[in-house]
Amino acid sequence: MVLNMDLDKLEMPKVSIGSPSEWPDKLKRKLKEWRRVYRITKKPDREEFIAVVKVTGLGIMIVGVIGFAIFLAVELLK
Repeated sequence: MVLNMDLDKLEMPKVSIGSPSEWPDKLKRKLKEWRRVYRITKKPDREEFIAVVKVTGLGIMIVGVIGFAIFLAVELLK
């Protein structure tokens, strides 16, 4: 499929970085936001980590079994 686009009519999104005098305030607000996010994050305890590993491993195994079943079906239909 070929898209016919007139590149002369294509507009770039307007991005405003503000004036240099506003930059320190924007940086302070962003750092404050990042600090807030960092404070509410926590390292999982051992029990939570083990649960995540089990669920992830189970998901990988399910995807593998589905892939293998598709492979077998295709091979048997040849």
